Amino acid sequence: MLRKWLRCHLYCPRKGGLALLNDRKGNQSSIWLIVCLVSFLFLTSCEPQAALPSVNGNASQVVKLRIWLWPGSGLERLVKKYMADHPGVDVEIVSFQFDDVLPGLMTSLATKADTPDLVLLEASQLNQVKRFQNEFFNLYDYGDERVHYLDWKWRQAESKDGGFLFAMPVDIGPVALAYRRDLFQMAGLPVEREEVADSLTNWEQLEQAGLEIKKKTGAYLIDNLANVFMSYLNQFDGHYLTPMDHELDPHVKEAWDQAIRFHKLGLNAGLPSQSSAWASAAVNGKFAVVLAPSWLHGAFKKVAPSTAGVWDLARAPGLPSNWSGTCLAVPRTSRNPHAAYELAQWLTAPAQQLDSFIGSGNFPPTPESYSTREFLEVRDAFFHDAPVGQIYSYTALRYKAAYNDFEYEGIERMIKEGLRRVESEGADPEHTWEDIIRRFKQINTGG
Repeated sequence: MLRKWLRCHLYCPRKGGLALLNDRKGNQSSIWLIVCLVSFLFLTSCEPQAALPSVNGNASQVVKLRIWLWPGSGLERLVKKYMADHPGVDVEIVSFQFDDVLPGLMTSLATKADTPDLVLLEASQLNQVKRFQNEFFNLYDYGDERVHYLDWKWRQAESKDGGFLFAMPVDIGPVALAYRRDLFQMAGLPVEREEVADSLTNWEQLEQAGLEIKKKTGAYLIDNLANVFMSYLNQFDGHYLTPMDHELDPHVKEAWDQAIRFHKLGLNAGLPSQSSAWASAAVNGKFAVVLAPSWLHGAFKKVAPSTAGVWDLARAPGLPSNWSGTCLAVPRTSRNPHAAYELAQWLTAPAQQLDSFIGSGNFPPTPESYSTREFLEVRDAFFHDAPVGQIYSYTALRYKAAYNDFEYEGIERMIKEGLRRVESEGADPEHTWEDIIRRFKQINTGG
């Protein structure tokens, strides 16, 4: 209809061509109307979709992502900051309890329902999913940021052949010695952190200090056997199996023996970390030291706030040790893997790593953060103004770890349960260890 009207009014043979344009009495508004209509017809004939108004509003389409975290991860604040800086991205945070993350992820991958775009995994959980490589995106397809990270932490997130990157490193858990200044002073031991570190360079010296503390104050040296076992074992890569024959690594038995020795000497309080009994004992000075990975700080402050300033930090005895750490993976079911990678890359970049360390205590695996003024100046009032960045980075830079993809959660759970039975039920250590070995062989041989 519109084209017919234009033909009739623009071209009229009786008037010799362009009727309105040749009509000296035609008003100016009619001319402009015709010009606009001609332009409209031209556009619609060439690009009909571009000319018509969008009913879907896709020009301002928002990318939606879903990230799975667990309480206390410290990433929630950064995710919200990312959304504020990237208004085109909407991130839904789904909170899982730690033990529910892996079962939930495996279920979602199998059913393709309620799947995350990003999931936070602890080191042992990552090892368990490495055999399902096809269920994850290779993050090397989107970038390679390894230059920013500690070599051993980056390697932890790769496949065995190094060609597949499962995840971006989020944090690590270097171990330090948290100690009560008052109990050390009462026992006549050095109190200042550098003196403590210099006097407790090995496990034998820590044992002797424990005997003095028990004798002079009545307090136990350590909170529980599991912390001793884990800190000792993780000095040696934290491997449970030998790489070639997959037998139990000799360091596992050494770590067990060290923990049991402290128990037999009466130096163990036998209190599970972060339990109500542990919190009460931390407040009342029932144990003198905790072999504390950096992520344990929050537990101290949450359950024993009244002891602020009583505790201090020093380098832990023995070789540098690291306990666990986390990373962010992109499952194959992600609706927008590239956007998910961009979020993971931003969350784990050095600037955000430093921000997270200052804000929530997550220790960064990015060495370039360690030399910044902000990092070096971080002091923790709870731990007697200890320079936590300096203490933990000393360990992180010296820690060595070989590649590990063994699913060690089962054997680790058996050992921790065995130690718990020894300290709380009076189980015989030798018989308990024999039972652990028997069960391990059954699992290892498929029995």
